[in-house]
Amino acid sequence: MTKKLDLSLSEAELEDFLASERTVRVASVDAGCRPHVVPLWFVWLEGAMYLNSTLGNVTVENLLRGSGLAAAVVDDGQTYDVLRGVLLRGRVSLANDDPRAPRATQAWSDKYLAGNPVPYDRWLNRVWMRLDPGEISSWDFRKIPEAKARQRGSEGAS
Repeated sequence: MTKKLDLSLSEAELEDFLASERTVRVASVDAGCRPHVVPLWFVWLEGAMYLNSTLGNVTVENLLRGSGLAAAVVDDGQTYDVLRGVLLRGRVSLANDDPRAPRATQAWSDKYLAGNPVPYDRWLNRVWMRLDPGEISSWDFRKIPEAKARQRGSEGAS
């Protein structure tokens, strides 16, 4: 039986990937138990994903209801052989009072606004949310040739 190829990102690769990618698709469940997926911008800071949105919208209501559980995926690649991504599953909570919120705001400014001030302080009902992943899965299909070569080498050594 052939073992599954290890295509996961290393810790450093995961950090670099989440620092550079711009859009995450966040999945939540609405009050009727229907799935809801929305693209959002994010920053990754000290093992948590910071999201910014508006109180009262469907996404925020879903994320903050009940258990606060969510799944989020960040991926890229235009052809099969270069697909890569990260899947995060965990709890979402309000983060306006989080001690890291000022750093998240600066990281957001640097990532999306070329260091210019983030306008959210002037917008009504804007909130920071933090996704604390309890589970992280990743893949990088660019690693397939190397992983297959390692697998062939280990099978030959058996």
